[in-house]
Amino acid sequence: MKNITLVITLFFLLLQPMAYGKSASIENIKNFSLLSETLASAGMPNQSEFELVQQNGYQHIINLIPGDFSDENKMVSALDMSFDQIAVDWNDPTLADFQHFVRLMKAYNQDKVLVHCRLNYRASAFTYLYQTTQLGVNESAAQSKMQAIWEPNETWLKFINKVQEHYKPLQKNK
Repeated sequence: MKNITLVITLFFLLLQPMAYGKSASIENIKNFSLLSETLASAGMPNQSEFELVQQNGYQHIINLIPGDFSDENKMVSALDMSFDQIAVDWNDPTLADFQHFVRLMKAYNQDKVLVHCRLNYRASAFTYLYQTTQLGVNESAAQSKMQAIWEPNETWLKFINKVQEHYKPLQKNK
């Protein structure tokens, strides 16, 4: 019995550094996607992950989830990062939501921004659209980053098409 206990204890002691090492990297935030030197998207970070985000030089957090996130706002603000929330309805994302996002991104200029939602579905769609409609990033490159996270459903495909149609005349003038 003592040998089994010893083996189990050693097993968990060996796993602990691996588990810590995994959680100590920004890339291990749920569905984290580094899109550029200044833009990343992810699923919902926890407190220690927000600390990693701050340690990696991010200055702004944009949360795309509806609801009360006053605790997140306090936590992010305490880490000396700005916090913004755009309450994007999962079943009804709007052009106005995306336009609000564009205004924030333009205000942040070249600062480092992390955009998040629960699983990085909303966030990856918004960052994909921002990159292609505002920054001129190659469509297929940006799309492959989003599709590495998820395949947008019918609601989100309609939203993506609506945003692209809205900005198409502006893209031709660039």
